[in-house]
Parts: sequence; C-alpha cells; structure tokens
Amino acid sequence: MSRLQRPRLAPARQRGLTLIELMIASTLGLLLLAGVATLFFYTNRSNRQNDLFAGMQDQARFAMATLSRDLAMAGYWGGLASAGSISTTSTGNSALTPALDCGVNATTAWAMQFTQRLDQVVSGVTTTTAWTNRIEFQNNATSPSSTWRCVGGQRSGTDVLAIRRMAGQQTGTLTASATNVTLRPYNFYLQTNGVVGSIARWGATAAGTPNSTDTPASAPMTFYRFLPRIYYVRDYARTSGDNTPSLCRKELCPSGYSGSGESASCGSGSAASLGFYTECLAEGVEDLQVVWGIDADNDGIADRYTSTPSAVEVSTQAKTAQIFLRMRSTEADGSYVDQKTYKNIGDAADYTPSTATEASGTPELQKAKHFYRRVYSTTVQLRNPVR
Repeated sequence: MSRLQRPRLAPARQRGLTLIELMIASTLGLLLLAGVATLFFYTNRSNRQNDLFAGMQDQARFAMATLSRDLAMAGYWGGLASAGSISTTSTGNSALTPALDCGVNATTAWAMQFTQRLDQVVSGVTTTTAWTNRIEFQNNATSPSSTWRCVGGQRSGTDVLAIRRMAGQQTGTLTASATNVTLRPYNFYLQTNGVVGSIARWGATAAGTPNSTDTPASAPMTFYRFLPRIYYVRDYARTSGDNTPSLCRKELCPSGYSGSGESASCGSGSAASLGFYTECLAEGVEDLQVVWGIDADNDGIADRYTSTPSAVEVSTQAKTAQIFLRMRSTEADGSYVDQKTYKNIGDAADYTPSTATEASGTPELQKAKHFYRRVYSTTVQLRNPVR
C-alpha cells in the first residue's frame, strides 16, 4: 500500500430520535401551544371586556349629559320671569287634544299645564297651594301611567321625571320692520316680547307671521321651541322582550306622528299629525334614581336631601338633583359572574345580580349574573327658580 494512499473509513451510521427525546419535544411543544392559546384567550377576553365597558361608559355619558341639561334648564321660559305670563290658549294649540296628549286619561291635558293646585282640608278649613309645574317626579314608580298614560313598558321600581322648558336658544326673531319669520311648520313655539308670551303651533308654511290674536300681538318678538319631556327606564330597547333595559323619554312629535303607545313614531305620518312618541337615548340603563336637595327656607342652600319630595317641593324648592344610573353591558359574558351587591343608589333596594330570580326559560347567557355593571352619578344645579 502506498504511503500516499489511506484507507477509506466507513460512513458513520445515522440515528433517529429516541422515544424519550420525542416525548420531551412533544411535551414542550404542547406547553408552548397551551401558553399561546391561554394568552390568546385572555387577550381576547380582555379586549371584549374593554369593548363592553367602553360602550357602557359611552351610553352612561350620553344619558347623564341629556338628563343633566334638561334638569338644569327645567323651568326656563324663554327669559320670562314666570310661566304665569304665558298664554296656552293660542292659535293651533287645540290640535293637541287631551286624546293626543299624555295626561292621566283621554280627557285630561298635560303638556301645557304649567301651573298646579293642591287643595287640602285641615280641621274643616280648605287651604289651596298653587305652584309652577316645571318638574314632576315619581319615586320608585310602579305605575307611571296613573299620571302619564303615554308611558308604557316602564321598569318597575325606577324613578320617572317629567320636565317642561323652552329651548335654550331662540329659533327666530321677528323685528318691527320684518314682514315674516321662518320657523319649522307645525312645531310649538313660545313667542314673547320679554314681558308676556304665548305658546302657539306654527302653520303649514315655514315663512309667516304670528296670528294677531296671540300674545304679544305685535313685533318685536322672539321664538323658542317648546320642549315637554318625560324620562323613564323601559324594560326593552327596540322590541318588547329584547332584554335590554334603556333610558327613554316621551317627546312631543309636532308633525308626522303615526301609531300609538310605545309603537308610535315621528316623521312617517301625515304632516299635520301630532302626539307623544318614545325616543330611547341609552341602552343598558337598569335603574334611574334621583335624590333632591330641598331648600325649605329659600336661602339658596339645600337644607335636606330626599328621594321622596312632595310635588310642591320638587317643583318649587329643589335646588339640586343628584342623578344615579346603574348601567349594564348590552351583551353578557358567559365566563363572568357579577357577585357584587349594589347599595346606596338613591333609595333603591340593594341588588345582587348573582342571586337574581330569572324568568322561567331564561337562557343561561341572558341571565343577570353574566352582565358587567357600573354605577354612575352626577349632581345638577337647578338654575331656574320658580317665581
């Protein structure tokens, strides 16, 4: 054999994974996969929770802003010192008959009843108390239709608010030299010269002049839209049985009203048709409670706070209103159970969702315990004292 020639070595034999190595690799892979799956699950759940909480907060913010503004403006009569200076027997008002109004029955008007009387007999002597009716209130109402027959589907045990006011900004002005003013056809307006005024329904044509028999009878005058509203919590949002409690309000539809009750709508009927319809503002509102700050000695400071004011107190002596909303997510999370107890929300009874009694046949995912909740509150200064 030549020294330059070396023997060839046999190639090394290749070996596969042993069973132990394969089991270790599989186990590590499964652990890694489980970790990724767990991370995905909790990230997805966290994102869903954030979406539900964000939606709940948005609904609460809008509901609070709307309620607060209407309460702060309650009793605003377009700059007039008193509702007693307003005539409600003007042109066109006869169209809002008691049958189309929201009074206790089809023969009793409500919207334009700015004053209220209470006769009390004590020891044979009758005492009459009269006041301006800017705010009406039912605490933990069980049958609001006993006062406002147009309210239906109300969630038992929640508060109901009725507010009368004029829009904060004037809609139009008729100067002494003007020949007409343009307003929305068929809408109800307060027309005033700053001393006296009347509420009249505008005619079918946008541009026109007020009726000469209404107060005031001549220009200059300004016009403010009339806004009577009733706030309440309804058991459903869009259709009865959809299980989404909502803050709604009854609003006067001056034109295009059609239907009746909770199914009434505004805009689809004939131009001259009018009536009260439902406008739902925020979904997921389970409870509305209001606590009133009452100033009995008229020094501008609330002397006491109560959830059960009298009709006279809430309309003439209330200086503040603390609003509580118990909000619920619009969708449930089957992996979550709400075990908290909600206390001290006005004078509402304590509420523990995890022990709530469900209606027979309620699907598991729709049970009260699977919804997220928060309580929101704010205090409103009532800026328009009764005079």
